[in-house]
Amino acid sequence: MEIVTYEALYEVLKELPLTRGMKDEDIKNLAHYIVNFFGYSDRIVDNILTPEDRHVFIMLEEFGILGTYEEELTVLRGKLWRVHYWVYRKDMIEKILKEGYHEKKEKKEKNVYDEIFKEV
Repeated sequence: MEIVTYEALYEVLKELPLTRGMKDEDIKNLAHYIVNFFGYSDRIVDNILTPEDRHVFIMLEEFGILGTYEEELTVLRGKLWRVHYWVYRKDMIEKILKEGYHEKKEKKEKNVYDEIFKEV
């Protein structure tokens, strides 16, 4: 996947537990909202986000759709400048498009009495 399109992101967002119970129109708006930040790029600088925007990105990071990384650049007089980026996790997006989003299921504890009755 070279570019994450609106259509692909919309399909992925529909699969997330985050959007369960949301209207289809709201999911479409969320997809537009995210794509408008990235455009045709794979990454954006964190500085352009408001705290509300960052909150949405953090939620999507928890589901594996977005990720972060930082770069250290040397500027005048040898000072280091850290630049933080948000990036699409294309591997996860492709996986969700192919297989769907599978939540981690908690293992149920075995009921001892059920096991005893099966043996009897």
